[in-house]
Amino acid sequence: MLKKIRQLEYSSLYPLFFTVVFILILIQYSFFSLDAIFYDLWVRFDYFQREKAPMVMVVMDEESDQFLGETYPYTYASHHRFLQKVLADGPVGVGYLVPLESEPDSLVEQRYMSELRQEVLDYQKSKKGFFRFGTKFEMMFGEVLPVEDLRPLGYSTAFLYQDNQVFARDSVIRRASLNISGEDSFHLWIANKWRESRGEEKLDANSFPGAAYNAEADATFALFKYAHSPAEADSYTTIPYHRVVTGNYPEGFFKDKLVIVGTQYISNPDDFALTPFNKEEAKGPKLSIHANIIQALAKGRTLSPVPDVLTQILSVLIAVVLSFFISRVQPTKGLLITITLMLGTFAFGYICFVGPGWWFKLSHMILGIFVVYYIWVPFRAIEEYQTRYAIQEESKLLKQVDNLKQNFISLMSHDLKTPVAKIAGIADILRLQYDNAPQQRQLLDNIVQATKELNSFITSILDLTKIESQNLTLKKESKDINKIIEGIVEKLRFEAESNQMELETDLAPLYPIQVDSVLMNRVVSNLVENALKYAGRGKTISIKTWDDPQWVYIAIADNGVGIKPDDLTNIFDKFYRVKNDSTHAIKGSGLGLYLVKYFIELHSGTISAASELGVGTTFTVKLKNE
Repeated sequence: MLKKIRQLEYSSLYPLFFTVVFILILIQYSFFSLDAIFYDLWVRFDYFQREKAPMVMVVMDEESDQFLGETYPYTYASHHRFLQKVLADGPVGVGYLVPLESEPDSLVEQRYMSELRQEVLDYQKSKKGFFRFGTKFEMMFGEVLPVEDLRPLGYSTAFLYQDNQVFARDSVIRRASLNISGEDSFHLWIANKWRESRGEEKLDANSFPGAAYNAEADATFALFKYAHSPAEADSYTTIPYHRVVTGNYPEGFFKDKLVIVGTQYISNPDDFALTPFNKEEAKGPKLSIHANIIQALAKGRTLSPVPDVLTQILSVLIAVVLSFFISRVQPTKGLLITITLMLGTFAFGYICFVGPGWWFKLSHMILGIFVVYYIWVPFRAIEEYQTRYAIQEESKLLKQVDNLKQNFISLMSHDLKTPVAKIAGIADILRLQYDNAPQQRQLLDNIVQATKELNSFITSILDLTKIESQNLTLKKESKDINKIIEGIVEKLRFEAESNQMELETDLAPLYPIQVDSVLMNRVVSNLVENALKYAGRGKTISIKTWDDPQWVYIAIADNGVGIKPDDLTNIFDKFYRVKNDSTHAIKGSGLGLYLVKYFIELHSGTISAASELGVGTTFTVKLKNE
């Protein structure tokens, strides 16, 4: 065990060590502003909660003031006429967010207030529905209660919690107040009454997911899901207050609906607030926010924040897993994995939000991913640079060795050509100018043949050297391929006849094309000579040419022994030779077909081979017809 520990390369663990340290430091801090961005993003794209609730918002605004000739909060006579018409239409309940805290200033107003009170009491006693005042809470004066004679109708604090002291501190409304000082808030009271009217169970403040008590405010709050953007005009059915007072609405308009009454004066900034849908400018009417909260509580749509400890553990795990992958892949793949993991984290947070209602604070996880990437990338870049530098140095060394090899082969090949030529010349002189015995003549013929084979091998080596050093260039000229073939056939006919083989040609008329005549001569010669070598005595070799608008074709076929499929796939490889009993005695370098293929491809052409054992082999060359 100790031996394995000593053998560890500790330098490779440095990035992981720094990653863990940075993540552990990171999770000690809260990033509420970033978490708020993700929370608001999920709210805006939570399309699963969008539904039209059976609610009607009655709006007091500048238009109603002008039409009624009154100013907010209007006279008790107007409120009496309003409630008389609404309650007669059979709503399921009425939430009145107008405080009505002022005492009547005349006997007539006193009478209307009494009639209003009696109208609502009769509505409640007959169990047709429920009624509740929503009161404001002012820092200087506390809760603003309705006038004393109207308090028996019932009231609760309709407090909108603006996030300006904790969390993101951006004054955005994300939480609903469930109870204050032990009593249900206006929203929870209305929501429970609404649930009871539908035969559903009443909900206690502490039964909501994510409900949390705040000792400083002496209240219980919970994050809630908006059903609509409060700024949307059609989020809830809306009607101006004066139209109800004058009876300008369809019959049954309020039947079985929850009616919320409040103000929405464009000239009064206090009637609007910031929401997750609009955080730059207060465009969300508070009346619509009240309606969203009531709808969320009636449906039980509050959010349960996942404990910070769990998100911190996930952040560390994600950092370790991402470090593992980035350390073992290329930087580009590491970036792709990082982006995928980040998108996966977003998707996970969103699904938990819209599904079971779990709210993960993603800030630690997202920042952890960034930290991992920006710690590992420099280390990976250094490692890649060191690897690249080592490869470059090795490549330079290999290139130098290759150059030395090429120079050595080139020098040796050139130097070998001279003595080989001398040997061939001396053998020819001895054979032609002197009277030799049959055995001597046979030995001299063998010397001449051997020097030809050696010379061919040296030429192949020189060609290979030129190819690998990229010094081989084409010298194209307009040539008739048939002329080249005819010259080669004439030169090799004697060799064919001496082996009792036939050379047949079927050359179609061709236009001259641009080729390097020397290289093309080498190509055709090699293919025909191979056929003469390998086909066997008494066989026939046919050479055929034809063309089409794009290509000139050369086919060289024999009816010899053929080539095995395993060998056929490798015959164009460098130094590859087919090995069997019939080819064992045939001399060759294994470079002929490799060079043929290279020369043809240098002309932008192709070569293919087809063979069948016992039937024969065909090589087909295609050259550009240009």
